[in-house]
Amino acid sequence: MESLIKTFLTFLLAISIAFSGFHVHANAALKSIALDQAQVSLSSDLHPAIQPNETLEIPVNTLTYKTALEIANKTKCVLKRVGVYNNSLDWPIGDVIPLQLVGQKSNEDTFSFAANYQIDCGLNAEKRNVQFSALSGSDGQKKSNIAVLNQDGNQPAKIVWDEMKNYNEKSIDNYPFKVHTVIKQKDQTFIWIYEVTEKK
Repeated sequence: MESLIKTFLTFLLAISIAFSGFHVHANAALKSIALDQAQVSLSSDLHPAIQPNETLEIPVNTLTYKTALEIANKTKCVLKRVGVYNNSLDWPIGDVIPLQLVGQKSNEDTFSFAANYQIDCGLNAEKRNVQFSALSGSDGQKKSNIAVLNQDGNQPAKIVWDEMKNYNEKSIDNYPFKVHTVIKQKDQTFIWIYEVTEKK
């Protein structure tokens, strides 16, 4: 009888060890699957974290699109969209959190719009604004412009749109910030890039 009980207890112990090992490995596998899915979603998303002095590379995944707009907020402040001017289509990018690259890809051939952003660095900080405009014309023209009118609302966006030229690249200061725009082409995709950096 004793040997039967010992055998039974040994059997139970072996089963419990096996199941605990299975539980550990199953949890590890689940964590690995969750991590892999998170990595996939991050790599396919156009909202990567950036560093203040980082040189931006044009994302490879824009290649299947005709146009893309990107805003690189290289500051520790929030870029709050406080106005727009939509001449053709709607300005596609909203608020941009600190140290973030946000973009919008499109297969539209033509558009013409502008936006006004407040650089919000907190309650006690003096408010500054920046404006961006972009145009892709039916005649093939590609235009961009930036401005630094320190007021909220749609009017500053309309002004920067009115003053848009055939700029390929332009920089302007709104101390302590610097704003830069450039239009680049990668394969068949035209990319409007706007960067806001904090001057040292």
